[in-house]
Amino acid sequence: MSQERDVTRLVRSWIREDQHESADRILGVVLDRLDTTPQRRSWWPARRSNGMNGFVKLIAGAAAVLLVAVVGYQFLPRGGGIGGEPTLEPSPSPSVLARGTFTAKGAPVEIDATREGDSVSGTMTVGDNGDTVFAVDLNCAQAAEDGRILIAGDATESNGDWVKKGDFTAIILKPGSPVHAVYAFGSDASSATTCSSFLEGIIDQRFTTVIGDGALEPIQGTVELGP
Repeated sequence: MSQERDVTRLVRSWIREDQHESADRILGVVLDRLDTTPQRRSWWPARRSNGMNGFVKLIAGAAAVLLVAVVGYQFLPRGGGIGGEPTLEPSPSPSVLARGTFTAKGAPVEIDATREGDSVSGTMTVGDNGDTVFAVDLNCAQAAEDGRILIAGDATESNGDWVKKGDFTAIILKPGSPVHAVYAFGSDASSATTCSSFLEGIIDQRFTTVIGDGALEPIQGTVELGP
């Protein structure tokens, strides 16, 4: 039984090692043990032959298991444990909400608004004869069921009485040919405390939904609108 214990120690030693030996070398060691195992003598009782044959089969079986373990180890992923390194999901790329230079309600507009996930960023400047009437730091948006896009933020500059610095200010754009637009200011939803609630307060108001004087009017120029 000493050979059986030797094989067991060899297998356990191989499992504990950080750097495993090659399959050929370990298999060679096991086969050498088989070659040097004393053969049954002629005077050995016949009834022991089955036990000896079982021991030889045990050694051969251990060699086969060891070989499979070595080969299997070679296919384990390195550096990441089982399953390898986790796959990182790519970050979403910013998508265009509205981008262009055009005239809306008689005033030149320059807008560049993008969305990345739930985050909105960009700027809008509305001028008059070369002067800035108001500028907005855009930070929220909402799409209406009829396709209108509402984009709003905080006014960072203002030369008019209808909007003050820090007030919520929005532009509503209705896709079509041509695109239609109208502005909305803090007083249009005076109870709003956040940019999103401001949009909720104006999205269904008449001047943001209908086409006509004092409401949505066609722009002059072009603007790229996102989905």
